[in-house]
Amino acid sequence: MKIVVVGGSGVLGSRLVTLLTRDGHEVVAASRRSGVDAVTGEGLADALKGASVVVDVTNSSSVEDAAVMKFFTTASRNLLAGAAAAGVGHHLIVSVVGAERLLRSGYLRAKCAQEKLVKDSPVPYTIVQATQFFEFLTSIADAATRGTAVRIPPVRIQPIAADDVARAVAKMATGSPLNGSVEIGGPEPFYLDGLIRRVLGARRDPRDVISDPHVRYFGTELVERSLVPGDEAELGEIRFDDWLNRTAHSMSDQSLQPAIGAIAGERALKENEFRVSEVPSGSVLLMGHVAVFCVEGGFCATQARCPHRQGPLSEGTLDGSTVRCPLHGAEFDVWTGVVLRGPATQPLKTYKVTIEGDVGRIDAPLTQAVEGG
Repeated sequence: MKIVVVGGSGVLGSRLVTLLTRDGHEVVAASRRSGVDAVTGEGLADALKGASVVVDVTNSSSVEDAAVMKFFTTASRNLLAGAAAAGVGHHLIVSVVGAERLLRSGYLRAKCAQEKLVKDSPVPYTIVQATQFFEFLTSIADAATRGTAVRIPPVRIQPIAADDVARAVAKMATGSPLNGSVEIGGPEPFYLDGLIRRVLGARRDPRDVISDPHVRYFGTELVERSLVPGDEAELGEIRFDDWLNRTAHSMSDQSLQPAIGAIAGERALKENEFRVSEVPSGSVLLMGHVAVFCVEGGFCATQARCPHRQGPLSEGTLDGSTVRCPLHGAEFDVWTGVVLRGPATQPLKTYKVTIEGDVGRIDAPLTQAVEGG
């Protein structure tokens, strides 16, 4: 069976591609890096030829109301039109538990609009509504940080491991379309503020978590059970404590990483490797002389310093696939390295990034990655 995973290089997509490939399916990991752009439609027709299933796990690089609505509605219309033209028999998307209850959030309004487009399409479908991933708890803390304080609402949450989501989605993608929705969540409920304290404590992060019932989550206030799935939800198997123990070394300070080594059977990372779960969409990871960018769930890498005056790009502004140097404002496309705006004239050197499960690998020795002149 040919299955196209759109967003196939992200945290969820990479896991899903691995599982489906192991099960013997013909899998296309479609992303901008592979020449498939769901928003512009570039490469979609070729990717969808002969496909039986399309799985959409794309995500917007922006949470600004208009931008995120444009992303999800444009990408979904293109994917659904392409699926219908190619005779695809099953369109599956991953959405968010509680989205329909939180319509003051621009992001969650956009997810609801995406769900409606899928429901109204003639293509048979399945909507998987998942709770928050364990892997994104740190990025929630980062978004809620002001100075050294992290303000988090004291509400219930039932987060799930990305591995469990991938297994559930793989099973549903290879089954018959539900023409309906199913909720999935983790095996245990927590309070979000307490969970964030544990995550930050595990990585020796000194920030102070403050419980604030009025702080906004994706632009909306929450009540106690806004993020909790219903009684009929399918539950994952991986418990938070087990996940935290396995990932503790990757969540610790990078300076400690080589000394910690493998924990709970997980191998230590090599010099040119990183944890996918530690690089949320829209962020930059500095690795030696290389900057790793996560754009819409896909990964790319360039030299870490601007070729104009060696400005640190990891400290610049990332807007979609454009990075802006913090020193003199030069802008580059991080996928191609092309100069989009001066004063720089030389393009960035780019490096291939390979994703295997939760491990990303830069195909260049970090100490030999050459910076532009």
